[in-house]
Formats: sequence, structure tokens, C-alpha cells
Amino acid sequence: MLNSQLIKKMKTMNSIKRYVTISFLFSLLLMACTSDFLEYEPEGVQTDDVFYSTIDGITLGVTGTYAGVNVCPASLHNLDMMYLAFGSIASDEAEAGGERGGGDIIDFQNWDKGKPEVSEPKSVSENFYAYHYKTILRANSTLGGIRLYKENNPDTSTDSLALLNQYEGEMEFLLAFEHFKLIKVYGGIPIVDHALGSAEYGITRNTVAECLHFVQEHLELAVSLLPKRSEYPASEMGRATKGAAEALLGKAYLYESSYAENYAGDARFEGCTNQYTKAAQYLENVISSNEYELVGINGETFDTYWNQDDSPMYTETPGYRYIFTVDGENSKESVFEAQSLNDGFAYMLSRGTYLTVYTAVRNTGSGSHGWGFNCPSPMLLNAYDPEDPRKMVSIGESGDPIYISTGWDTMDCIDSPSNIMTRKFEASPEQYWSNKGADGNGPNNFPHIRYADVILMAAEAAIKTGDNAKALNYINMVRKRARNGAASGVPADLSSATFEDVVTERLFELSMEGHRFFDLVRWNKTDLMVGQPLQTYLGGVPQTPPFTNDFTQGVNEFFPLPMVEIINSNGNLVQYPGYN
Repeated sequence: MLNSQLIKKMKTMNSIKRYVTISFLFSLLLMACTSDFLEYEPEGVQTDDVFYSTIDGITLGVTGTYAGVNVCPASLHNLDMMYLAFGSIASDEAEAGGERGGGDIIDFQNWDKGKPEVSEPKSVSENFYAYHYKTILRANSTLGGIRLYKENNPDTSTDSLALLNQYEGEMEFLLAFEHFKLIKVYGGIPIVDHALGSAEYGITRNTVAECLHFVQEHLELAVSLLPKRSEYPASEMGRATKGAAEALLGKAYLYESSYAENYAGDARFEGCTNQYTKAAQYLENVISSNEYELVGINGETFDTYWNQDDSPMYTETPGYRYIFTVDGENSKESVFEAQSLNDGFAYMLSRGTYLTVYTAVRNTGSGSHGWGFNCPSPMLLNAYDPEDPRKMVSIGESGDPIYISTGWDTMDCIDSPSNIMTRKFEASPEQYWSNKGADGNGPNNFPHIRYADVILMAAEAAIKTGDNAKALNYINMVRKRARNGAASGVPADLSSATFEDVVTERLFELSMEGHRFFDLVRWNKTDLMVGQPLQTYLGGVPQTPPFTNDFTQGVNEFFPLPMVEIINSNGNLVQYPGYN
């Protein structure tokens, strides 16, 4: 069959990376049509009923939905970079960065300052909102196609039925995953559980509680349908799994519980209830499944470019560095990550990411390099113990080694507003810089759910349900891996565990990965963002900050809905108070 023949020809690391390439080519065929088709009787145009009448068609529908997880709109932003802007740049752990002076990508700069605008030209938020709903449309269409196929083909073979059930579970997961990301950014959003008709585009936003309950319901179904990670062949890594669904379900219950606990009386969170017990249950399921591990917790090391060519960084690559390398993608620590590859194609044909070039330091000792966004804040730099091995993975300073096409050079952070850069999403010249067809060919996967995140969420749920001993064990597991399995050293094991220990450990372990803003909001610790100094350096020179973070509590916990969506809804979508 055509689909399987194409897949076999793709020379990539895993099937999802292959599938998104196929889906993109399929999408190009659809986009080649113009509005002229409205004037003629369509010939050979496939309706959903026809398209999903074969398992090959359903497979393409599944493929297309995955392709939307990290799609690149035409304005040079992947969804993963947009997510970092919401989750890290808007928080106290990062500053926007970009070109020197603080004027590069005004959306990022405004979010950094706590001043999100309702309407901005070429809005990043507009793209983020719209493309997530496009993926929701794909998931709903494919789910409808799967169910129609089952209904029309009652004699489907056992193997085909198992595949269809797996596909259904994957689409249920992605439907919930896309809604959940939008909830964290915008609060209550319109729930879309089917392909909308033309008369339905004026729908209103649901409450946060309704949205979270929708996510939980669909994840429950996904859990019942999806295979475990170990039940997929190695070539299928990157697909949604039972563990991914349980981890996200635990997270959704944790968010609902946090909102209920910390925002009593706030109308935005009406209907949220304490679900810490359920959160703990599903997170424990992931841990007890033995499907995942903290890579390096037993002292394992790996061979990557970080330890090659007389590296001044490592003699062997430790686990915490390894999981952020291209070599370490889809490791046993990966619960769910957006897939990217450097296919060498030109702009808008790539299935890679802009994340690699966006977060790379702007200069090295030899000249220009990346674009310098998502710069760690002085707060984050000073919070780490200098001996914590995670610090040199998360943060780079001027003079630190960096591997470029001519070998080991040094970083120059003179253009960073904090005089430092993140290092979590670097790639070697061979993997990206020397053979990319376009800037968007970055090979770095984006780690939406890591096992360490699951462990720390389970620690939080344990504390909230009165099991501090379990929380202590979990936190110390993460700290042990950080020191690569050593019996002692930095970070040392804690002797007791409190909620504040979870807060601190999440900062150190998950820094610059897009978690911090959403964590501070759900914990109602947004005072940490109020008045935060920004633009600490200009051209490498310390200066009196020209502005500070003006985060407004009671308003900026969520970002404003894009104005174009309010207009297109005929006013049925309404902003939260403070954005009117």
C-alpha cells in the first residue's frame, strides 16, 4: 500500500518522525486547492466518510494529528518555542532575549514584562491558539472516522481491531493533550469534542473546571485503549502510550486540586475540587509500571558529542546531560515528547524545530551563532548550588565551552539581557548547524512529559495526601540522578520533605522547559513574578533595570484570548476581567 511504501523509504529515527513528513506532504496537496472549487461541482474530492473508509486513510489521519503537535506556522515559530515563551519567559526563571535591547518579538518581550497585549501584529498567541484547535479538529475528525469504520466493518480482523483501538486511544490522548495546553495558557476555553459545523463557530468559553473534567474524561478512555511503552516496537517510539495518558491524567487532577486549594472564591476556578488522591493514584500507576526510569540514576554514562574531540566539558556524558541530546531522545525517561528531525529540506518543508536556533547563544568567540531567546534569569543562576551538575546543563556563561563546526569554542553571552544562556536544547554541527536546509530544521525533541516531572508531581501529591515519607523518597530519587547515581555529593539527599522542597526541586530539575509559570500560577505563588528586575545587562554591561515585571495578580494568571478569535466568534468569546 502507498502509505507503508512511503514509510519504508523514510530514513529517520522513528516512525512518528516519518509519519509527520508524510502528513505534511498530504497537507500540501490539500492546500493546493483554491477558493475556485466553490464554483464547480467537486470531482474526486474525498469527504471524511470516504477518506476514513480504509485503515490506510485512518493511518494518515492519525499521522496528520501528530504532525500538528509541533507544527510550524508561517511566522517562524514552532509551537514548542511558543510554549517556552508562555511557560518560561513569562515566569521568573527566564528573560525573553533575542536581539540586544529588548525589542525582538514584541509578544515575548511583553509576556516577560507581565504585560500581555490583547491584540498584537503577527501575534504569537493567535498562532498558538489557532494551531492547537487545528490539531483538535484533526483528532476529532480521525476519531469520527475510526468509529464509523468500526460500525461499517463489524467483521474487522482481530489485528486490525487492535490497531484501530490503539489509534482511538492515541487520538483521545492528543485531544486531551491539546486542550490541556490551551487551558494552562488561557484558562477556560471552548471545548471542542467534534468537527464543528459552520453554525457552531460562535461557541463560548467553558469554565476551567469543565475543561479539566473534559480532559480527564478523555484521558480515562485513552488509558483503557493505549498500549504500554514496552508494547510498542523501538521504531514506534514517540507515540502516545498508556503511561503518557496516566501521567497527563495525574497532572490534570493535580492542576484541578491546586486551583481548588489556592483560588477559593475566584470565579475563574469555580467547580474545581480537591482531587489529590486521584492525582496520586495515576502518577503512582506510571511509577509502578516499571516502564520508565531516571536516566543515569545508577551512574550510567553515554557517548555523545559533549564528551568527544578533547571535550573540556565531560569525559563521559552523564544522564542529565544525555536526556537533552539528540542521541538521548525517546529515552526511558521520555513519557511524551514532540518529535523533530533535521530532514535537510528548506523552509516550510521541514519536520524539524526552530527551538534549536532560537535558544542557542547569539555569539561565540568565532562569530555569530543562534538567536539567543529564553535566557535564564539571575534568580535561577543564583538559586542553583554551584556544584549541582544540573546547573551547567541549564545555564551557560560567557567563556563556557561550546562545540561548533571548527571544534570547541567559547560562548559569548554579551547580547543576553541576563548575560547567561540556556544550554538544554543545543545540537552539534553534524546534527544541525553544518547541514540544515533551513533554520527550522532543528533536531531537538521537546520534552512535554519527563519521568522526573512525574516523580516530582507524585511527590507533591504525596505531601498533599499526608505521605511525606514517600515524597522524600521521590525527591531524593531525582537528586540522586542529578549527581549521576553517586552515593553522596551535590545535590545531597534531603532528610525530610515539605511542599516547599517540591517547589524548589521542580525549579532545579525542570528549569527552562516551560513548567515554571504554570506551576507558580497553580500554586498561587505569582508574587515571585511581581516586580522582578528585567534587562539586567545591556551589551554585557550591568545596568539599572529599565523595567520590571508588572505581573498583575488576579489578571495575568492566564493570557488574553487573541482578539481575532473574539471577533470571529461574534463576541461570544469574552475576556476574563482585566483584559476588557
